[in-house]
Amino acid sequence: MGPVAKGIRTLRATRDFLPCDLDQTVIEGWVDVVRWCGSSRNGQPWRFVLVQNREILRNLASLGDYAGHVGNCSAAIVLASHREGPEFSRSFDLGRVAQSLMLVAAEDGWGSCIAVFEPRANMIKAAQLLDIPSELEVDLALAFGRANSSLPLDGPSPSPSGRMKTAELLSVEHFRAAASEQHVFGQIE
Repeated sequence: MGPVAKGIRTLRATRDFLPCDLDQTVIEGWVDVVRWCGSSRNGQPWRFVLVQNREILRNLASLGDYAGHVGNCSAAIVLASHREGPEFSRSFDLGRVAQSLMLVAAEDGWGSCIAVFEPRANMIKAAQLLDIPSELEVDLALAFGRANSSLPLDGPSPSPSGRMKTAELLSVEHFRAAASEQHVFGQIE
């Protein structure tokens, strides 16, 4: 297995972080790498806001049901984007750059997890908190830190259900439902 495949297979969401500092130059290096991530028509819709201030991190953590872990991370990168172009392309591009940031951080031994600021009112509050201009919209944040866990970052999945088998996910030429398709979407037998 090559390094990219290994990185994808071993990447885990880290929501519990050890108290430690994350040097700004390390994060700048990550952004320098991921700025090369592909985007629709090379639009590069993303803008990054690095947050390490403890009070701001705690405030961001209060802006959504899936943002609490931002409060104890070493640093967060908030992704904002231009609302130009097709919505699907922009969302897809943001997903690509977010996953790339998580993989680059993991390669350096740092854990990460996406934080979602929902509902929309929380996205607006996050933008105001960070002085993000109105022509940009806050989409999500990535929290980074050293994992506070007995599992190493490249260890086995903490999820006992694992992943569906390739044969269950891949159809050739025409769609076919696998025998396991009787499970409810989102649940793995």
